[in-house]
Amino acid sequence: MKSSIFGITGGSGAGKSTISKIFRAKGVYVADADMAARQVVKKGMPCLDELKAAFGDMILTDEGALNRRRLADIVFNDTEKLAILSRITHKYIKAYLENEIATADTELAAIDGAVIIGSPVMDICSCLVVVVADDDTRIQRIMERDGIDKAAARARIDSQLPQADYIKHADYVIENNNSSNDQEEKVEEILSKIKAYSSQERSKKKEDYKGD
Repeated sequence: MKSSIFGITGGSGAGKSTISKIFRAKGVYVADADMAARQVVKKGMPCLDELKAAFGDMILTDEGALNRRRLADIVFNDTEKLAILSRITHKYIKAYLENEIATADTELAAIDGAVIIGSPVMDICSCLVVVVADDDTRIQRIMERDGIDKAAARARIDSQLPQADYIKHADYVIENNNSSNDQEEKVEEILSKIKAYSSQERSKKKEDYKGD
């Protein structure tokens, strides 16, 4: 494990992918939690076997792969089934990310994910960087990115945590409405603080080791 792993999160359209790219450019290894979520449910993976045991063969395609739309239909508006889905998948996602980050040749690592808050991934993050933007900016980005209309973009935002809830869990907040120069300066400022914290933790571990 790296000496410091932090999370990068935010609601749809806030622009966390842009912020993650800046962190990468500054030498931070950034793992993609959404990609990990796709990998762990591939055919033949134990996560998919556990999902099949919980929800039945109906969630599989004729080829034995996960039928995402069918699974989504099952858990939609059913909090109990959604909790089962989260309980199964999140532990595999966490393990996948831990293994990925362990092989990275960098001192600092981050996890980019939309649903870090409240998931087991929070347990391996020393701090959380939350990316926010105003609603009009988010809606425009979602419309351009996904080719959907304003009402659909608005519905997507409304289905997620309010930005205020993201901010409650944040150690650092980046307002992503402005120019790339402003974004880069904010990332640099946050990164220097995370590096300082990481250095303090390493020193503490060395002292604890000497004490033993």
